[in-house]
Parts: sequence; C-alpha cells; structure tokens
Amino acid sequence: MGVKLTERDIMAMKFLAKWKFCTVEQLMKAGIFCSSVKKCVARLAVLRKNGYIKSYRLANGKLFYCLTPKAGEAIDLPDAWYRYRFARSTVINQLILTDFALAIGIEYLPRENVLERFMKAKYSDLRRVFRSNDVFYEKDGVLHVLIIDNQLSLKYFSERIRAYSKLPGTRENIVILVFSDTKKSQVVKLAGGNVKIKVLKANWKY
Repeated sequence: MGVKLTERDIMAMKFLAKWKFCTVEQLMKAGIFCSSVKKCVARLAVLRKNGYIKSYRLANGKLFYCLTPKAGEAIDLPDAWYRYRFARSTVINQLILTDFALAIGIEYLPRENVLERFMKAKYSDLRRVFRSNDVFYEKDGVLHVLIIDNQLSLKYFSERIRAYSKLPGTRENIVILVFSDTKKSQVVKLAGGNVKIKVLKANWKY
C-alpha cells in the first residue's frame, strides 16, 4: 500500500514544488523539519523509496532533492513542470536563490509583475536587464534586484550595474551576492555616481 503521507510530507513536497530543488539544511531552515537532521534524512529516504522524490549529489557530495510526477499528483500540481532536465549550474543557482530567500525572509517577484513597474522605461534599457538571470524581490516596500556571482567577470558586473542605473527605482537597490572576500572588495569598487550597490558575501558553498 505504500507510505501514508503526513502533513509534514505534504509541506516538504510543496516546498520542493516552490523551489524545485532543496537540501536537508533548507528544509530545516524553513521549519518543515524541526526535530533533527537525522530524522529529516530518514523521512526523506522513506519518501524517496516510495517514489515521491528523487535525490542526486553535486560534485562536492552535497545531496539535493527534487519532486517526481507521483508527488506532483499527490499535491495537485497544476502542470507537469517537474518533467524537465536540469543542468548542474541550474541546480546550484536555484539552491543559492533558496538560501538567500530563507536567510532574509523574502519572496521573488514574477518577471511580469516587475515589468509592469518599468512601463515608462526605454525598450532598449529593459532588454539589457531582462535578458539576464537576475531576480527581483521586495523588502520593506522597496524593489531590489539580486545579481548572483556565477564566476562572472568584473566587466559583466559593471555592465549590469550600468544597465540597472537607467531604470527608475533600482539604482539604489542593487544587491550583488558573491562567494569570496576578494570578489567582494573588487565589486564594491564598481559603484559610483548616483548608483549604490550592496555587495554581500554568501556563506553557502556548492
């Protein structure tokens, strides 16, 4: 007959439906599993054995999870978004986005919602911004843009900052997430004029 799904199982699968991939640490941080890492791992193993989730390892050995079609049916997902291939870089980027959102307590905005705020901007300026993988969020009623350092060059960062400086409401709310002190000091120096950036160093390693 298989496993009987608990309320916590459903919460875990809905969390995965929202973020696509997750780690044990993220499930603990989100408060879905509060007792211990050992119990979290054991329950995920049960869900995996019964075909609700799959697990994979990154190159550094870190285990991450994703949903199966069976789980999608169990929680009534509206479409089969979980039937897709994923590259290692996609997984890492999504895990970092999840870490950042959990750390500061935000939700990312759909791009169509963000686009509505820039209707008066020039098409050429919008095109430079929206062809990237940057994400937007609101914090204390203020729109922010998050740029993640995926081994990006300083030239690229400079171009991104310049592009956002031309859009109303973002020139003072550019957040750049890097993964080393060296990169942080280099990127901080790129700010100038009426453009203000916040450079944060992440503690998450994948």
